[in-house]
Amino acid sequence: MKGFTFFAAIVLTGFTAWAGPFTNIDTYKNSLGFSRFYSQENTGRRLKIAVLDKGFFGYEKEIGTTLPSSTRYVAGPVSSPENMHVEHGLRMAQILTSLMTNDLQASQWVPELTLYNVFGFSNLKAAIDDIIARKVDLVLYSEVWEYGGNFDGAGFINHEINRATRNGVIWVNAAGNFALTTFNSGIRTIADNWVQLPDQNNGLMIRCEYNTNGTCPVKIVLSWNDFKNNVDLGTDKDLDLALTDDLLNIVQSSALKQSKDANESRPGFSKYPREIITAELNPGTYFIRVKNRSQNFASNDQLRITVDGDNVIMPSHSRGETLLNPADNATVITVGASDSPRSSSSQTLGKPDLFAPSSLFLNNGAEYRGSSNSAAIVAAGLGILKSQQPKMTRVDLLKAVSSYGGGAWDQRGLSLHLLGFAPTGPGCFIDVNYNPLPHYLREVVSKGGYLVQTTVGIRVIVPFDPITLASHLRRNLMNDMIVALPQGGYAVYPRNAMIPAGAAEIFQRPLEAGLCRITNSGNGKNFRL
Repeated sequence: MKGFTFFAAIVLTGFTAWAGPFTNIDTYKNSLGFSRFYSQENTGRRLKIAVLDKGFFGYEKEIGTTLPSSTRYVAGPVSSPENMHVEHGLRMAQILTSLMTNDLQASQWVPELTLYNVFGFSNLKAAIDDIIARKVDLVLYSEVWEYGGNFDGAGFINHEINRATRNGVIWVNAAGNFALTTFNSGIRTIADNWVQLPDQNNGLMIRCEYNTNGTCPVKIVLSWNDFKNNVDLGTDKDLDLALTDDLLNIVQSSALKQSKDANESRPGFSKYPREIITAELNPGTYFIRVKNRSQNFASNDQLRITVDGDNVIMPSHSRGETLLNPADNATVITVGASDSPRSSSSQTLGKPDLFAPSSLFLNNGAEYRGSSNSAAIVAAGLGILKSQQPKMTRVDLLKAVSSYGGGAWDQRGLSLHLLGFAPTGPGCFIDVNYNPLPHYLREVVSKGGYLVQTTVGIRVIVPFDPITLASHLRRNLMNDMIVALPQGGYAVYPRNAMIPAGAAEIFQRPLEAGLCRITNSGNGKNFRL
């Protein structure tokens, strides 16, 4: 525990009424199976849970209100920037607390909660030291690193996580949200030492779309697979990164000189195989370009480019291999978002292990989705199970959760000719994003549904028979429609009947066609207690 600053929580004598930030979290208590545990006895013990994150801004006033009264905060040996007011970690801890404890009302499940600031590698390593020393049972880490790994579960970040999992820690990690903004490639050098990339001018095209903010703040990271398990070991393989406008004028560049010197600290030098650009882009087209400086790359070397930023698209993004570390670690439980096309995955590694919904609405009406929320939801469920049976392992916990209604996306319903419509994609259904989502569709989306284009308009596709959405629903014919009504609830209508304005049919993934984008890639199953 050396090097940490501890902030003791004030222990409150009475329960303060729940004033959580999320307006729809109770939906998940019911749909994902949490509610049945709130009246059960905890036959095990109080669990030790750690939430790791870059920021917990505002946590102090939430202790005893939306966080357990005994919550501890560990600042770490390296201070974060003073103006860094990040709430992300606080929100993750609030999701976990709300679902695990029924808003602190099911006291038998209230964990011994510790919040660790892990801004930077030194703080992450120190947190893991403390987690091992304190014998923490379960870790929630809703973050990924754009560098530090070799796209295969190795590298110095995963080396640290392995220390925790070897000591019995159940590590729940978000998959990350880079599915649409990651590009992987071999390193093939062409004229003037430029690396061949797939778009014009041997670049990788990105676009900043017009948006209400006016610009697109972006973080672009180039990394290559020469990270060592030892953080002190460097590399002599050297790539440079440039961002240009559509006329190839350089907007910004990163050209560190890579070094194998374990004590490297000179300005302009780096031990690590990565280059980073941060910029604020005006709407328009840009190109990412990479130059091979060291000329010592082998045929099996790989590079990865990730772009983090809203309203940015990467037309030539890679598909199915977008998992960053430590989500690519075989010893962690990796959680993807079942309702977000940005959620990362790896077919090669068979991850994520679980999928869960993520859509949460704040009191101001803003909706947030992504694998961070999904990981917090899953961590809450696994926390209850492991509290009840503390000896449960990673494998035990994964076996204990199952898909909603037993339905995974490989289970199929009726044929398209019985449904009377077809997909608009190339033999598959293209999902669409509605923001804000109509209130009467939130429940079915939270259970894994997607709004999709069909030849007769927008419908909702689900991985289970929608007749199970409500106990009163009965079909007369096998192809009767299950319909979500604008006033709330569900009803059954004959196929081809007129349905109320604004209502939406819900249908099970048919025999012939699924979603166009990869859904539940790898071995992942939908989470449900």
